[in-house]
Amino acid sequence: MIRVPAITRWLATLFLFALAIIWMVPVWIMVVTALTPPEQRVTGLGGLVVGDLSLRNFQIVLADAPIFSHLANSLVITLTSVALVVMFGAMAGYAFARMRIRGKNAWFFLLITTMMLPGATLIVPLFQINKSLGLLDTYLGLILPYTALGLPFAIIVLRSFFEALPLELEEAARLDGVSQVRIFWYIALPLSWPALTVVVIIQFMSSFNEFLLALIMIDSDSIKPLSLVPMTYSGRYSLQPGAMFATLTLMTLPVLAVYFAMQRFMISGLTAGAVKG
Repeated sequence: MIRVPAITRWLATLFLFALAIIWMVPVWIMVVTALTPPEQRVTGLGGLVVGDLSLRNFQIVLADAPIFSHLANSLVITLTSVALVVMFGAMAGYAFARMRIRGKNAWFFLLITTMMLPGATLIVPLFQINKSLGLLDTYLGLILPYTALGLPFAIIVLRSFFEALPLELEEAARLDGVSQVRIFWYIALPLSWPALTVVVIIQFMSSFNEFLLALIMIDSDSIKPLSLVPMTYSGRYSLQPGAMFATLTLMTLPVLAVYFAMQRFMISGLTAGAVKG
């Protein structure tokens, strides 16, 4: 075992602490601005120093906008995309890991290359596809793109996990006459909860917080997701930073709830498949 000098450990700890502080500064400013009374300007280094605190911005947001209706829209879109990504990602990941498919390495490489494309380059094609299918201003107009964009990461994570599972489990099941499909559903899938948890967290965060596609695809207020609500407090002739940041603060709560509920599986899921044997 390599012994790390104490001074190196202290420097590493100090460096990580500094990074954590830098990361927390925007979050701190968001919360302080949300708690600043509407009639007051944010003072003290742009919100770093706390002044008077009030919940009036949250009261304004809850009274002016149907927050819970927009939250329900976001949850419908997000949870459906999560379910689809988990289902199709698990099946594709298992197929890449265990099944004999002609040219599967080439297909997998092509799948990886799709993750290198800038998201902005896909906006116009996705809009044209939704327009031709009549999916603009519908739930499916966001659910399907979110699912398609989330599948490559899910397949990569789940393929690595399935490849790390002992082959002896499947070979013993085959000796008992179990089919490949039943092996997947009753053996491989129940053991893949750590990797599935990673997929759920990442897909939930990316879909729930997504803004650009929602802005382009959705026009009706009745199905508008929560990520578009802060725009109502920013315009050419009016600006309500307190209400805007109050909405952003409320948006973070479901994501934090999902993360803290499933964080104990996060590290094991990300490292699954890193070492075989």
